[in-house]
Amino acid sequence: MKNIAIIAPAGNLETLDNLQQAKSFLENFGIGVTIFPGCHKKFRYMAGNDEIRLEDLHNAYLDNDIDTIICARGGYGAIRLLDKIDYDIIKKHPKKFVGSSDITALLVSIYKNTGQVTYHAKMAASSIAKMSLDEFYQYKNAIESDAYNLAKFNRFTQGFEGNDEYDCSMLRGILWGGNLATIVSLFGAEPKSYVPDEDIILFIEDINEPDYKIDRMLTQILRNKPLRDRIKGVIFGEFIGAGKYLDEILKEFTLALGVPYTYDLHITHGDKNTVVPVGKLL
Repeated sequence: MKNIAIIAPAGNLETLDNLQQAKSFLENFGIGVTIFPGCHKKFRYMAGNDEIRLEDLHNAYLDNDIDTIICARGGYGAIRLLDKIDYDIIKKHPKKFVGSSDITALLVSIYKNTGQVTYHAKMAASSIAKMSLDEFYQYKNAIESDAYNLAKFNRFTQGFEGNDEYDCSMLRGILWGGNLATIVSLFGAEPKSYVPDEDIILFIEDINEPDYKIDRMLTQILRNKPLRDRIKGVIFGEFIGAGKYLDEILKEFTLALGVPYTYDLHITHGDKNTVVPVGKLL
């Protein structure tokens, strides 16, 4: 992580103050930072129109001095770019690509179309400048080394009376997922455009979604056979703002899949969002 491009492929920024703070924070570590033009643009609720945001994405990959691309924020807009991206550019100029929330659409699509690991992690305008030194070094090292510590898995028993410990050594698959609502928004496309060729350990999180919407989205996953058949385990992140039925809904989901589960509440929309390498084989 020596030269970073900051792009805004989704929502616009109300102010550039947080972005400038992130730039200064990173430069204190001797890291070069380039803020791309789209970060200054506004089109409806997005950072410039599709052409501007797409051009920034392509140009960040084409710049041979840049080794890491960090998205400014989520919001909405990444899904509008998926069918317009020249994935050959990304294949020929591989870089670390970092984001979360709405950027989930890009994380999983870049992995699917190029085989390059991407990183569900903190973004430039929302979290980077708030990190302590230890947090930043953990963040940097995890991205550079594709590191993620897998927690102990369990299986829910029928009726939810308790659970059985699961032998993690038997669990195989790539880490895949991100924001639940964004994942489900991909389902209108052909499964081959986003469903991995490998078995997956699904990780999911969300914010401000009521229980019935979480239930509906998980049911959509259960009905999406190409994706469902790939899921060999589930990591539940934090569901900020969910209601009193959340635990029951999550238990029903893993029982229906028949796979083990674990929790990592540091996969979140909150400040403690940990790095999860999408596409890393466990």
